[in-house]
Parts: sequence; structure tokens; C-alpha cells
Amino acid sequence: MKKLFRHSAWLLFLALGIATSSGAQSQAASEASGGKSPLIISVFQQATLLPGASGVFGIIHPGVSAGTAFRYNKSDVNQWFQTAKLAVSYHQYVQTSIQIFSEAGYRRRIWQGLGAEFRLGAGYLHSIPGVEVFKLKDNEYQTKPRIGRPQAMVSAAGGLSYATQQDIRFFVDYQFFIQMPFVKNYVPLVPNTAVHAGVAFPFFNFKK
Repeated sequence: MKKLFRHSAWLLFLALGIATSSGAQSQAASEASGGKSPLIISVFQQATLLPGASGVFGIIHPGVSAGTAFRYNKSDVNQWFQTAKLAVSYHQYVQTSIQIFSEAGYRRRIWQGLGAEFRLGAGYLHSIPGVEVFKLKDNEYQTKPRIGRPQAMVSAAGGLSYATQQDIRFFVDYQFFIQMPFVKNYVPLVPNTAVHAGVAFPFFNFKK
């Protein structure tokens, strides 16, 4: 358990490092929203499904995500941005996954505070088995430590949001991501669909 906490802390520091680096590069665009980048927080439900398949809410597999985003332009109508996020999800009997990833996104203001967006992303996924894992050694099965293993992920997401005059944005996102390699030579790619509900508000004040 101590190893798991140390590993999670390392991932969190890595996420903050990415956020700080991206913030320095995008400071000029951040000035369009009062000089602060948002804190983005969401809770989500995840299922091992292809996009569009029914049953996302059939069995509860919860998750939570936190991160930030940086603007690359100053337009209030057409917004280009980059995210840096850390997420943790739990899939009973399968895995607990720790995800650290970044997305390139486009958001379009539709009417008043309503907006729609699309994002493409990639990153690191650490998979921790949800059940005990055994290995055969000297004709005996021995329990392997469940410290998990590194994997990769690619993602696509779309969402609708509503932003207040104080630049607080409430959103619902539909995310699809592929986890790889899951089981080499057997199930190399695992599709995952997640539905997010969350809020973003000005928080980080990045400076050069």
C-alpha cells in the first residue's frame, strides 16, 4: 500500500509539472480570462464499451478527474486550448487505473453561456489489478505484488457546457479512450467509455 501511495504521489507531481510547463508557454492566452487558468474537476462513470453502446450506467464503475487547461487564443467564441489532467477510476474485479494525460481541444460558444467542444488526447495509464495475481514458480503458485503496470492511452471526448459571467463553467462530457496493451497477444486494446459531470473555475495563476 505504501508503494501505491508513493507511486500516486509521483504521478501527481508529474501532472503538476506538465501543467506548470504548459502554463508558462500559454501565459499570453491565459490573460484573456483574467490571468488565471481553470481548475477542472469531474466525477465520471466508466464502462468497458465502444462509443455509442448502451449500458454505460449498467454497473457502477466510478472515477474522479482533476486538471487544468490553457488557452492558445483570445477569442471568446472560438477557443483553442490544451488540458493537463489526472484521473483515477475503479472497475470492480478488473483494475484501478491512474491516468495522466493531455488533450488538445476546440470549444465553440453557441449562444450566451452555452458551448460545445471536442478534444483529442494521449497519455500514461497505470493499471493496478482488481484481484490477486499469481505466478508459477518451482511448481507452486505464488502471489505477485499488486503494484500495477505502465500502459498507454489515447482518447477522444466531446461535451456541452454552460459558462457564467464569473467564468465558472458547468459541463457534461462523453469520453472514449483506448487502454493498451492490456493483455499482450490476447486483448491488446481495451475500449472504455466514460460520462463526466463537472465544473471548471479560475484558480491557477501561472507566471513566467
